[in-house]
Amino acid sequence: METKQIIEQYEDRLIAAMKSSNVDELITLLADSLVFTNQNGHLVTKADDIAIHEGGKLEIYSIETSARLIYTYDDVAVVSVVQDLGGAVDGHTYAGIYRYTRIWKQFADGWKVIAGHTSQIIN
Repeated sequence: METKQIIEQYEDRLIAAMKSSNVDELITLLADSLVFTNQNGHLVTKADDIAIHEGGKLEIYSIETSARLIYTYDDVAVVSVVQDLGGAVDGHTYAGIYRYTRIWKQFADGWKVIAGHTSQIIN
């Protein structure tokens, strides 16, 4: 299987884990040294991401992905996607369209997200 197809599968796994707050899967898919910048410019670590899912503070109602681009470079892949999101954080609902960039790296135990960034396109 080509690396691009493998990354598509990992992206699908990540989205499914986010929607269901599957913490075990998120622990597997996110690198311990994750550096993610959210739409407000705040840095989010793996621990931060896991905590919001474990604590039940984040509920994702829907994620629709479009315009997915994947570029591979040996053991690294760069993914850019547009995602239409709807959900709630601490009981406050949100909806919007965001552009995500995720950088995946291959480790001995599989591919993991090592960095990412999001920008809101439409709220």
